Amino acid sequence: MNKKLSHYELLEEIGLGGMGRVCKAYDTMLDRTVVLKLLAPDLMSEEESRKRFLREARLASALDHPNICTIYEIAEVDNQYFIAMQYIPGKTLKKVIGSKPLSLDSVFSIALQVGDALAAAHAKGIVHRDIKSSNIIINPGGKAKVLDFGLAKLLSEKGRLEPAEAQADELTRLGTPMGTPSYMSPELANGERADHRSDIFSFGVVVYEMATGKLPFRGQTSVDVMHAVLHEAHKPAIEINDKLVPDMSAIIDNAIAKKPADRYQSMQPMLEDLQRLSVALRFGAQGVPDGLTTPFVVPKRQSSRGVFGQLIRGLLSRAPASEAPTALQPVQSPREATSRDGASPAAATTRKTLAVLPFRNLSGDAASDFYALSLADGLTTELAAIGSLAVTPSSAVSKYRDQAIDPARVRSALGVDVVLMGNFLKFGDRIRVTAQLIDTNNGAILWSEKIDADSIDVLAIQDRISQRVIAGLSGGQAPLDPTHLLKDENEAVRLDAVRTLEFSHDPRALAALVEAVRDPSLKVKAEAVDGVVKLGAQATGPVIRLLNDAIDEADNLTARYAAKALGLIGDRSISSVLVELLTSEDKFVACESALALGRLGEVRAVPDLIGMLDQGNGNIRFAAAEALGQISDPIARQALERRLNDDDEGVRAKARWALSKLKKVASRTAMAK
Repeated sequence: MNKKLSHYELLEEIGLGGMGRVCKAYDTMLDRTVVLKLLAPDLMSEEESRKRFLREARLASALDHPNICTIYEIAEVDNQYFIAMQYIPGKTLKKVIGSKPLSLDSVFSIALQVGDALAAAHAKGIVHRDIKSSNIIINPGGKAKVLDFGLAKLLSEKGRLEPAEAQADELTRLGTPMGTPSYMSPELANGERADHRSDIFSFGVVVYEMATGKLPFRGQTSVDVMHAVLHEAHKPAIEINDKLVPDMSAIIDNAIAKKPADRYQSMQPMLEDLQRLSVALRFGAQGVPDGLTTPFVVPKRQSSRGVFGQLIRGLLSRAPASEAPTALQPVQSPREATSRDGASPAAATTRKTLAVLPFRNLSGDAASDFYALSLADGLTTELAAIGSLAVTPSSAVSKYRDQAIDPARVRSALGVDVVLMGNFLKFGDRIRVTAQLIDTNNGAILWSEKIDADSIDVLAIQDRISQRVIAGLSGGQAPLDPTHLLKDENEAVRLDAVRTLEFSHDPRALAALVEAVRDPSLKVKAEAVDGVVKLGAQATGPVIRLLNDAIDEADNLTARYAAKALGLIGDRSISSVLVELLTSEDKFVACESALALGRLGEVRAVPDLIGMLDQGNGNIRFAAAEALGQISDPIARQALERRLNDDDEGVRAKARWALSKLKKVASRTAMAK
């Protein structure tokens, strides 16, 4: 081993894995102990792989969170790429668990810390992809640190996933899909594209492991484990450890649901459920342990008396019986529509109010317009005969014909609990009807279906929809994954589905809209961008992930729209990503990135934008001039003046506009003095 690398003295090798060697080292410049990950040369041999890794690693290095291992430097010396990161004394969570369940206060302390770290990473568009108990370090005081953000994707590309501490337990094998089989989400195991909900699944597995001492999916080989992940139901944690409370087991079940749409849709609601349960069981103050306001818990094994004995002792010592929690609210999955106004479960038994809105004609054929009201009228009459429903008369809903409908607006105007809305597409003697039942209280999609039939069979279509509506209202119908209609072969149906999701408060809508930005139709892409932008800052992380994935997959068209969405959302935390994209080989990605930086007013991008004014492509020069005008930094004046003689009239006009903006800013500055 070379004893020195740059300003680091290598002290000892502490690990060897798929990425290369891991060494404890001494930073001679800053007088501190660090960990160096020396990347194997073949991992960085291809330029595209190197670019992808460095982009993702830079994003990860920007994470500033107390429960994420800090990356100090990503560098290269004599063709040796390495990552310098924080040295954390302690044990991996895998060793802390040691096949025995942890005490519930330890589970809460660690889960809240790791969950908060994941939430922070996801907000920046960073998906870990290999969350497992051996990638989490617990220091002697109980503080948790998550390792290896930004590395799993590179290792997967090269078929060199990091071997686990004990291969017999974790069954990591060369060439398996990204992640460690026992913790791998079904979509990763199936080789599909995965988003932040994959991390939620893996995190749920880690919480299961802490609570039971076992893994939910097991087998003799990696193939057996992945088969279990894909096809076998796990045994609920409470059936393995009867000392758990049911709500803890329910939280875990929601996190490790097979389908991404059936899980928690982000880390935040899962964290909130964990915090509420921790407070109810009196294990600590509400909030993530920080060692100050909420102390860490030194990890310990579960005692034989279990949580109920601890709870009883806590209640006797801390509060009178009248203040003790009598029951916890049941934890609901994304499939169970929840009320934003806190309605009690008993309210579900009251009479539902429903409005059937005119169906939208996607055919573009005026001769088919009569179906819009005839379908709605027929369904209104049929559903009104059901005693458990109060149906709004057709005369009160006809005004919504041929409109994009916000269910919340309908609720405000008509006072209804649910709306039935949809569209139809007539082609020849056939008609396709798509209907959706939406909870106006929270925008949840209770049910949806696509029906193909002869155009003369309208009564049969109405009967089928009526039956499904009753099943949807009674909970007898499984809810629809919002991405279902986005996969329809007809562009008009997909476009209408995106417009419906724009108004939905369904927690699954964000992931569905982000995925719709990948649609091959430019119309659908543009509408999806509008929907994503309306969701605001919560969409930043998923769109950054989409942008990175699109670049990795050479899907430049999607990358353009993702860059545009980021600029319109207006979150400046993504500026560094956009600056890097100014040098993209795809000129339209570079243009959208420049325009986005201009909307954000990002002064740091000015030197790069000035450089773009000298590029040969007129579109790039135009976008750079637009961005510089929006930023209005005086440094750009001379470069913009040179563009007044540009060969492209559009560039000349934009340069004049940008200079006028600079002049106005200078005048305001002078007046202020």
